[in-house]
Amino acid sequence: MIRQFGLIVATALTLASVLSAQAPGYPEITELTIAKDPLFRQQQELTDLAYQEIAGARNPGDLALFQYRTRVGDSLFSLASRFNVPYETLATLNGLRMAAVSTGQILLVPTQPGIFLALDHPSELDRLMEAWRLNDSSGIRLTIRRVSGSERVLFYPGQRFHPLERAFFLGILFRFPLPKGRITSSFGVRSNPFTGHPTFHAGIDLGAPTGTEVYAARDGKVSDTGNDRVLGRFVRLDHGDGYETVYGHLSVVSVSLHQEVRSGMILGKVGSTGLSTGPHLHFEIRRQGHAQDPVPLLPGRK
Repeated sequence: MIRQFGLIVATALTLASVLSAQAPGYPEITELTIAKDPLFRQQQELTDLAYQEIAGARNPGDLALFQYRTRVGDSLFSLASRFNVPYETLATLNGLRMAAVSTGQILLVPTQPGIFLALDHPSELDRLMEAWRLNDSSGIRLTIRRVSGSERVLFYPGQRFHPLERAFFLGILFRFPLPKGRITSSFGVRSNPFTGHPTFHAGIDLGAPTGTEVYAARDGKVSDTGNDRVLGRFVRLDHGDGYETVYGHLSVVSVSLHQEVRSGMILGKVGSTGLSTGPHLHFEIRRQGHAQDPVPLLPGRK
């Protein structure tokens, strides 16, 4: 069943629905005050009703979307609170890569809590969410039509981020920097392979064949690259919020100083340059200049 509610909406039985985002006639909430904006009041009432239905283990019914243009002082978390939906609902519906919005940005606002998983152009977060929900058949297929074209999504009513997804979205989680590899040397004090003396190892060593592609563990900017006596050919990325990653012993460096990189972008290839006993990647995560054990910050790696 599809019905009109100021825009096209979809029920839990609908396989596809078309939503016209960022287009003339799309219901736009302009004031986040019930007394001043009837559309905001409508969004609040429908969202309250959806929570009541979910609490009673009932179908929350129709999903409606509005739009809102952000203003100075707005944040993802403050808007989620005002619209009475979890921040992950706003984030996944709008394809946000991080918990930040810019002034004047148009956001879609739903009338139900839940998770939206992109199918056509999935991000790393989408793939992580999909992995958690491989056996979950509760997703509702929707087609969201934006100015840039139509996007197919799965909507999971009432769901929120798992802890791993939350950590990834909030920027405290990093992707594995190789397509595959095993830890050959852990973080912390170890016996130096050249001197035999106990020394502090500021990262982890990941064994992999020479020429294996090395990926950026998170979005960032190349803050340093070159040829170090110990690390050999290396790349250092600045990820903001005090976080840095270091990739050492590379055979090839494929990025340049100050270059912006995306998570998963190829930085170079595994090698054995510098002080190395064989081909591997030396990988570090630093916070405010201090080395952190990377293992707890890598998804699925123990």
